[in-house]
Amino acid sequence: MVDQTQPPEDDHHHFTHYDPLTAERRPQRGGGTAKTVAIVLTVGVHIGVGLYLWKAKFESKIQDFTDSAVQVSLLKPPPPPPPPPPPPKTEKPPPPPEIQPRPPVAPPPDVPPPPRLEIPPVPKAPPPPPPAPPAPPPPPHVAVISNPHWTRLPDADDLARYYPDRALRMNQNGSARMSCVVTATGTLQDCTVASETPADFGFGDAALKMAKLFKMQPKTEDGSPVGGARVFIPIRFQVPSE
Repeated sequence: MVDQTQPPEDDHHHFTHYDPLTAERRPQRGGGTAKTVAIVLTVGVHIGVGLYLWKAKFESKIQDFTDSAVQVSLLKPPPPPPPPPPPPKTEKPPPPPEIQPRPPVAPPPDVPPPPRLEIPPVPKAPPPPPPAPPAPPPPPHVAVISNPHWTRLPDADDLARYYPDRALRMNQNGSARMSCVVTATGTLQDCTVASETPADFGFGDAALKMAKLFKMQPKTEDGSPVGGARVFIPIRFQVPSE
């Protein structure tokens, strides 16, 4: 019979024998040496790397800084430009010759001299006429109406119609004051120019022409209208606007 407790030996296969009684494991042949070599190499590499890092960390590196020499050449400044030449001398022009007066030439004896031209004197402008004298004050026995009550007065069209032509052409404003006697019917009569401003523009004559356009309530005595009282009427003329 074949003993089955021991396996047959094989040159190509090695098995680890396990003894259950002693509980020991026998390693394969040649396996322990390879592992030991690998471990030793790994530890050696780690130690070498650690030593390199330690040396690189604590060892100071000395760097040599050298400056390259720069050659500098100093250039001489250019010479200053020559001074400008002096201006040419200008000769003063000779003075002009003196003007010699021409001697008078005597007219021939047979030529009569020209007649003398008579220039008449320029007539002077006539002086302006004196202003019209103010109207004399009314006699003491004539009553003067100081606050008249007008029932009819000239309007703007009447003032434009009777505006003096000269004053209108010269765009001149003015005024006039006339003195009139009030009749029993309230109309005006015996009007005179008391004053006008400015004079010689016809404002007084225009006021006299407008006297027929005035009418007032006459003075009454015992309830009946009476005439004879005097009234002063100021009139202002202003150039009508277009």
